[in-house]
Amino acid sequence: MILLRGLFAFVLLSIFVNTLHAKVYQTLEFKGSGVDTLMGELSSSKLYSVIGKPFPPFYAFWRSNPTFESDDLDEYKSKLKDYYESLGYFKAKIYPKIKDDKIVIEIEKNKPIKIAILKVAPDRKYAKLTAFKKGDVFRTDAFKKSKENITRYMMENAHPKYGFDAKAYVHLDSYKVDLDYHVDENQTCFIDDTAISGQGDVKKEIIEDAIVYKKGEKFDIRKLEETYDNIYEYGIYDYIAVEPKLDQNGTNVPISIALKTGETKFLKTNIGYSTDLGARGGISWTDKNFFGNLKVLDLGIKINKIGYESHAMYYDPRIIVPYVGKITLKDELKYYMHNYDSFKENVWENRFTLGKIFVGLEHYFGILTEVSRIKPKVAGFEDDGGNYFINSFFYRVLIDKRDSMIDAKKGYYISLYLEQASKYLASDITYLKALLEMRYIKSFGKKTVFGVKTRLGSINKNVPIFKRFYTGGSVTNRGYAYRDVGAKDPDGIPLGGVSLVDALFEVRRQMFFDDFWLTAFYDTSMLSQKAHYFKDTFYDSVGFGLRYITPIGPLRLDFGFPQQTKGFEFHISIGQVF
Repeated sequence: MILLRGLFAFVLLSIFVNTLHAKVYQTLEFKGSGVDTLMGELSSSKLYSVIGKPFPPFYAFWRSNPTFESDDLDEYKSKLKDYYESLGYFKAKIYPKIKDDKIVIEIEKNKPIKIAILKVAPDRKYAKLTAFKKGDVFRTDAFKKSKENITRYMMENAHPKYGFDAKAYVHLDSYKVDLDYHVDENQTCFIDDTAISGQGDVKKEIIEDAIVYKKGEKFDIRKLEETYDNIYEYGIYDYIAVEPKLDQNGTNVPISIALKTGETKFLKTNIGYSTDLGARGGISWTDKNFFGNLKVLDLGIKINKIGYESHAMYYDPRIIVPYVGKITLKDELKYYMHNYDSFKENVWENRFTLGKIFVGLEHYFGILTEVSRIKPKVAGFEDDGGNYFINSFFYRVLIDKRDSMIDAKKGYYISLYLEQASKYLASDITYLKALLEMRYIKSFGKKTVFGVKTRLGSINKNVPIFKRFYTGGSVTNRGYAYRDVGAKDPDGIPLGGVSLVDALFEVRRQMFFDDFWLTAFYDTSMLSQKAHYFKDTFYDSVGFGLRYITPIGPLRLDFGFPQQTKGFEFHISIGQVF
């Protein structure tokens, strides 16, 4: 009994002592000359991250704000001291204290340490890779980056067996630093044989299709990295290693590709929202290695405010055809119901596609079969309703050189799509449809991006309302609602057109901090009900937008103002327009 009483007393005492010494505070403030009021590397938001207490981004509404404990003040001080030294402020003074029921950390950064001597041997050409010059503030992060730059240069320029030494001599008494770089290129190296292991039930030829380097050419680490990316895109490997064997003598460098197959079957669900399609969701089941060799089977359904869609898709990435070589095969069966302002459609669709890369371009051709039931909602278009059987040949050629599909900062994209419905295929209607889309994105420095996107569409005759072009919305003309540009009936229902022009121009500028961008844009569109006619009324809009970079892509908010009418349109979506 005495022992139990003693243990109970000890527990109570421990709780009391911990409560007494480890008080939790809801507020921590940074003050002093070492803190910037705006965004940047010395802003409060950055310093919260430095001490390991970042505030959640505004979209992560489910996460609570951090709290701060008095017992952690020494740890905060140590982390901040290391951080300011990394920026060159070796004499920074940090004073944490508790005041008015909150923690206040006052920071005086004082003057930074600067570079007095910069030596680069044996060749001054490496000096530009250091990004330093005499008189610059010495930053340890920049010093580390300079070593990475030189290492990268060697690995990209056939000198993977280089020798390199870099030293920083810090003189705290005179508050200066001397930098000494010594680089030895050694021998020029070349790619040798490649050994592949662990590919599972995937033919070695398919892995070899992903290899972009060639035996005998100069060593370039970028080609090994691109090979890694290509294999990663297959989506079935948990482990991928594309490694040069640099421990062997001579100038020839063998390459090892080691793989380990992971899970290939996935059940995925998704939810989202955009102003074009409203709330949306879906579920799909995918096998990315269906009976081996990267064949894909995908089944799914998705729903949004205009209707729903179900699909079954089969894809074979590698079929060898005599005299033609490697082609891809894709067959996708869909059933969808869409309820637009102009019409309602129930459609069975099958698109059979063969693809081949030729002279650097992606070529796709095949047969599209549609069985539709159409119900027009526009007076005077009642004859467009009913059941349709449409068979058409299609061809698409494209080149995509963007650096990202959802957040491109440079590159270009060109796509041409042709679709010919013909009575010779037993189609109820005949037409020739052409759609050309071009995008160009260019960066100016690290903080400014310019983009232009154009679409030119033409159908050779007046087709039923459900086969026409429509434009307007978050990825076309942003001054208008979804599919709302062009001529309308007396009730304001859009009629679409058979000749289309879209031109979008946008400038993005990074502001305040890395993940936040401001945009300004000008969009213009023409939609004519006359075939091959591109002199109809153009509908212009100007606007501005915000971009916030999230783990799933840029969150995009746009405010578009039409120039022919009053008011504005608000759009929200994920991913850039370009």
